[in-house]
Amino acid sequence: MTMIHARLMAFGLAAALLAGCKKDEVPEPDLGYTYFPVAKGAWVEYQVDSLWRDDRAGVLDSVSYRLMQRIEELYTDDEGRPCQRIHRYVKDANDAWVVRDVWTSTRSTTAAEMTEENYRRLKLSFPVRISRTWDIHILGTGAADDPDTDDELLVAYREIGEPWSANGLTFPNTLLLRNTVPANLVDKRNFEERYADGVGMIAKYWEETDTQYTYPEPTFQLVIEVKGWRLDMVAVAYGTD
Repeated sequence: MTMIHARLMAFGLAAALLAGCKKDEVPEPDLGYTYFPVAKGAWVEYQVDSLWRDDRAGVLDSVSYRLMQRIEELYTDDEGRPCQRIHRYVKDANDAWVVRDVWTSTRSTTAAEMTEENYRRLKLSFPVRISRTWDIHILGTGAADDPDTDDELLVAYREIGEPWSANGLTFPNTLLLRNTVPANLVDKRNFEERYADGVGMIAKYWEETDTQYTYPEPTFQLVIEVKGWRLDMVAVAYGTD
């Protein structure tokens, strides 16, 4: 082997080693896509507890049930985007899962969207960062006869990469998003969703109340009347089949 050949081989080996080191030192950035799975067959089962209250009408009621959400089909929408058709199941009187409603979702490089009961919502914003804030209702496709569906709902990431446990399940990597507008004496909104890496949404809490303060005759004593509702969902099982 000539001296020139030896030097060329040494140079090539050094270049290869340098390239390998650079590749190891600069990993692909994690933008958070795996918090919103899109694979067919992915499912999560939840314990759902909801309550609604209307003091003026004398209504106070609640319901608890199990709900399973599963990606049943992959398709391409009219805009050419890859989408997922999601079936939401509840159990009937015979303890068998039956479809209650059908939702859809799509995930792009910048956002994860879901159409819930015909309301298109921006669920996650990418990349996932603590400082990131957005309006879940920015897409503005609620029902025309329901003025409360398109009101601004500002949220921000409050936790990223945190472990979380519930119902005997442990998730080593989760994120939490929460509404950013504080409550006042009349209007209260508590909204948060927690997502687990590779699983999707594992918990949700949404509370909306309107509180009125009156001093009716003849006593003129303070009367507080609350009208609103609360939804609490927590995962009890998950998987892919």
